[in-house]
Amino acid sequence: MADPEVLERLDRLHEENKHKQIIWEIARLPKEVQQGYDIQSRKGRALGNLGEHSRAYRVLEPLREEGKEDPLWWYRIGCCFFCMERDEEARQAFTRAMELGDEGDDCRRMLALIDERERSRQDASKALTMKGKKW
Repeated sequence: MADPEVLERLDRLHEENKHKQIIWEIARLPKEVQQGYDIQSRKGRALGNLGEHSRAYRVLEPLREEGKEDPLWWYRIGCCFFCMERDEEARQAFTRAMELGDEGDDCRRMLALIDERERSRQDASKALTMKGKKW
């Protein structure tokens, strides 16, 4: 279990948008502490915020069993899926986070973005089909 002070420091860095520093701070921790659920979850969040979605996914996925009842884990893995354009998996993850009690607007906002992206794809497909008819 990670020291609560370490978790507070990582969360403070997150609030300050110092995501690279979070990765650096985690790397300085003893290996057994680095591998804990709370630390790895924060590492995945930091990587995602740095735009390293595939790396974030590789950090978060092994936590699936521990995170199966954690709405934050589902939200974070959903963000990975969304940014990797794996929309159906993202939709399932955000929905599960809400089922587990995530009451914030973030999941609803992400689901709306998935719907918007799907509509945009459908509109593009229709436009291409119509353009093809003119040829």
